Amino acid sequence: MKFIVTIILIFVIADVLIVGYILFRRYNKKMSKSAINEIQVAWKKIIRETDHKHAILEADKLLDHALKKMGYRGSLGAKLKKAPTLFKNINDVWAAHKVRNNIAHKIDYKVDEKTYKATMLKFKQAFKDLKIF
Repeated sequence: MKFIVTIILIFVIADVLIVGYILFRRYNKKMSKSAINEIQVAWKKIIRETDHKHAILEADKLLDHALKKMGYRGSLGAKLKKAPTLFKNINDVWAAHKVRNNIAHKIDYKVDEKTYKATMLKFKQAFKDLKIF
């Protein structure tokens, strides 16, 4: 009887350790220093862009790239759904992504200076939340 209890206890402990490891890997995604540097260089190029629409599109792609480097898969929307706790304000990240979608999908969508600055600040905060800046 003691033998069976010991075996069951070993399996329970093994299961707990496996689940703990999986959760740790799932929620502790880090980026390499070279990837961080690559993203920082790309961001500097983006903020020098004079075409506001293009800058927003590139910032969105860069955020997608950063999350991919952290191990998230799928579209940017799917990645954001999987990683909402990475960001202080996930709604701001979604709002910035929505501006990108408007640029990409709406004919003659206008980006005024105020929208541009607000959107780029939201992207910048997202990168800060990811500890890239």
